[in-house]
Amino acid sequence: MNFQQQIAQSLLWRGLYFISILIMNIFLSRYLEAGNSGWIFYLCNNFSFLLILVGLTMESGVNYYASRNSIDHKKLSWFSIVWTLLVALIVFIGLWFYFGRYKDTSFLTRAEYLYFAVSYITGIQLTSFFTVLFYANKNFFLPNFIMVLLNIVVIILIPKQVGTENTNGTFIIHTYFAYFLITGIALAVAFIAKNKSWENISLPSYIKIRLLLKYAYVALAANIIFFLVYRVDYWFVKRLASPEALGNYIQVSKLGQMLLIVPSIIASVVFPHTAGGMNRTEMKDNIVRIGRITTLLYIILFTIMALVGNWLFPFVFGESYQLMYTPFLLLLPGVWALSNLFILSAYFGGVNKVKINVKGALLSLVFILVCDYFFIPSYGIIAAAIISSVGYIINFLYSFKHLQKEHKVSIEQYWQISKEDITWVRTLIHR
Repeated sequence: MNFQQQIAQSLLWRGLYFISILIMNIFLSRYLEAGNSGWIFYLCNNFSFLLILVGLTMESGVNYYASRNSIDHKKLSWFSIVWTLLVALIVFIGLWFYFGRYKDTSFLTRAEYLYFAVSYITGIQLTSFFTVLFYANKNFFLPNFIMVLLNIVVIILIPKQVGTENTNGTFIIHTYFAYFLITGIALAVAFIAKNKSWENISLPSYIKIRLLLKYAYVALAANIIFFLVYRVDYWFVKRLASPEALGNYIQVSKLGQMLLIVPSIIASVVFPHTAGGMNRTEMKDNIVRIGRITTLLYIILFTIMALVGNWLFPFVFGESYQLMYTPFLLLLPGVWALSNLFILSAYFGGVNKVKINVKGALLSLVFILVCDYFFIPSYGIIAAAIISSVGYIINFLYSFKHLQKEHKVSIEQYWQISKEDITWVRTLIHR
């Protein structure tokens, strides 16, 4: 398959997966409401950061060398399982001793916290490893088909608990965290079965593992900074705002992340193509074309949400989400910047220039941290949305400046839609 065909297949199957994720998010938000869903998503945010620190973002190294076919994929699958087990063990032991000094509370016991943390971290780590292995094999159907099926199961289970003795959400919350672990295991089993990895149960050589670690160490700094750029405002809002405001803001942020689905899908195709040696000028043309199409779509989206968002958010998520409208509109320009930044970051990562991604994100992080500290205490989630939006734009402009050093391209090209772009989209849809 060529570049355009792979984007079409990825958009179809990964798009279905993310639609099911959105539906599951709506169900959870409606039944748990802003106050309760806020702390669940906040907890997942903390676990995600812990996973970055302990897991060293090793999936980035697996993605790079799998895309280049430099390391046998069967060996990478077994390495992924061993690494995940090691991460799970470290997390369990670390949290067990950390919470050993504290008594269990009626809100969340140590046993529950350990269950949530290990289930989420282990599941996400396995999912990250085996999705990149599937994508490196140009297989977008099977992993997303499995994840969609599991999402549908959770969506069906949630309403059946309403009106029962489990209406307090305990069953729903425990099922939600178990879902991550089950998803990761299912993907691992599917990849091993599909690629007959059991025929060669062995790990990469010591030299190959060193290569994985070397790449992961560089990517680790980038991922820590990226995470803080995208999520550090959660901690400021959590400390300074009400649970309802936190729930509304995180829901706005999650919707922004949902809008990054298509760019992340395209980025997952851009990375292996650039890492595999695709002509850089051709890739630049694709990146700018995608940027123009993205810009048009965001203008349309902003217009629609400005007109209907004020009643749409409470209608979809429930009456407790009436604070979403203004922060969402303020965040949209930044999400546009992130949409294009994702693709640029995949390009620079594929040509082994991760340092550009790191420096741009660091610049953005410094801006967000300083402004969050001074303005969120007085202006709450409105300030958080504005600051994050501007920070994302700064990050994008930094990366775009470096793209200009390699190619003749101007920022105005992102606003000049052409007939060729429309033809490109039509061909993509047809395929």
